[in-house]
Parts: sequence; structure tokens; C-alpha cells
Amino acid sequence: MEVTIYGDVVFLVNFCMDFLILWITAILQKNNISYKRIFLGSLFLSSIYCIALIFSGLSFFCHGIGGMILFVLGIEITFFPKTIKKLVQYFLIGNIVAFAIGGVAMALFFATGNLLSSYITLNVRQFPVKILIATVCFFYILIKIGKNWITTNIINRKNYCSVVVKQKGIQIPLHMLIDTGNSLKDPFSGDYVAVAAFPAIKNLFSKEIQFYFFKEYQNQQKFYEYVLEKEKTLALHFIPFSSLGKENGLLLVFQPEILEIEGSIKKNISLGIYCGSFSGGYDGLVSPEILT
Repeated sequence: MEVTIYGDVVFLVNFCMDFLILWITAILQKNNISYKRIFLGSLFLSSIYCIALIFSGLSFFCHGIGGMILFVLGIEITFFPKTIKKLVQYFLIGNIVAFAIGGVAMALFFATGNLLSSYITLNVRQFPVKILIATVCFFYILIKIGKNWITTNIINRKNYCSVVVKQKGIQIPLHMLIDTGNSLKDPFSGDYVAVAAFPAIKNLFSKEIQFYFFKEYQNQQKFYEYVLEKEKTLALHFIPFSSLGKENGLLLVFQPEILEIEGSIKKNISLGIYCGSFSGGYDGLVSPEILT
């Protein structure tokens, strides 16, 4: 087995991979740090690694516990986490990202057939450029395409809850945002009010009402009046509300037969109907007080 190591290539490969790992980690942790900080962290990690390869006394940092300590130092330089808990989060997510990137890189390496020769030659100069560029491009495109999904399902998962509305023998699952700014209450009953977008709960209404919504959804007042006139099975009524950009408004609400939040049935909770859709990919809003 022939092993050829080129210091400049090792440094370049490690720098690019470290930069990619730290960049993806920053995105997953929703940390809008500058590229300069990521650059400095990557420079530190790749420099120490290359120095450790040259000086045997520092080889401790090339693997095992030493490698973990080096990565922790790189996290400190890049993100400056204020608590141990935050440091551990960065460390765990960074390692998961590193394993994912390493897996893709090795898959691409095998796919090129570089290891399927009559004898194995490990040449650092043969591995890097094509595989490095392909891996970086793959993850860059993946993160860009999946950024919204990552934000909703990983970063902000704790900010959402699952809600099930049961009415008229119909069961509708909803994905709701836990909105700390939503403390809406029904002034008549004193109930807290969760808010659902009409398209998410449209099956509770007749086809006629659904058709009218998609025809007149831009005219909220007109749609509400139509629903009040046509809907006879739900006890609908208006409550006043205020929000950013709308100091005074009316919200159409009703009390569902069963409202289940995170598997727990909640009583005395009304459901408001938002005449539109939420842009964040969720179906409605629920206040933290409802969850307690």
C-alpha cells in the first residue's frame, strides 16, 4: 500500500470540510454568525490538524478524544457558546453533520471506482478535488432546498404542537405554531382561543362554503357573513381581536366538540377561523397558556 500525503491538499480538504460542517451546524442551530467567524474556526481546525500530522507530539489531536477536544475548541472559536448546554448542542449536531458529510464523500469516492483497482493505492492528491467539490456542492444545494423544511421540522420543532379537531364525526389533524404573542380570549365565555386557517379545517364545512371561500377569501367580512348565514350546525359567533397591523377586528369562532393538543383533550377552548393561510407552513396558532 502506497501512502502519499501532500500538506497543501490535506489542509485544503480539511479546511473546506470544516467550513462546510460549521456552516451547516450554524444553520441547524439558527445562528446567523458571519462567514468570517466560520472561516476563522475552519482555519484553526485545519491548521492544528496539519501541524499535528507533522509533529508526532501533537498527534493526539488527530483522532479519538484529542480530535473531540480539537473540535470543541473550534466550536468555541466559531460560535462562542455561552453555556455548557449550548456547547454540547453544537458538538453533537456538528458530529452528526460530520458523519453525514463523511458518508456522502465516501459514497462518491466508491462510486468513482477509485478503490476498485487490482491493488489499493491511497493517494491524497487523487481523492480531493473532484470528491471535495461534489460533496460541497451536494450539501450546499441540499441545505438551500431544504432550509425551510429544516427550520420547521428540526430547528423550530419545539415551537410547534400537534392538534386534532373532532367535529361532526370528522377528525382533522393540525400543525400549530405555539405563539407567545397570542393570548386571545373569548370575552363572552372566558375561553382561550386557538386560531386555525380555514383551508386546514375546510372539511368541517359544506362544499358550497368551501367554494365560496376560494372565491371571496380576500373579502374576510363578506366571507364571514356568508358562513354565518349558511352554516347551521356550528355555534358560530364573533369576538373582537387586535393584531399587528390591525388594531381592531372581528374573528369568527366556535367551540369544537373535542380539541386534542399533544394527545391531551382540552376543554373550554374555542377555535377561531382565520380567513386565509399562514405562510410558515403551519395550520394555526395556539397560545402557551392552552398547553399548560
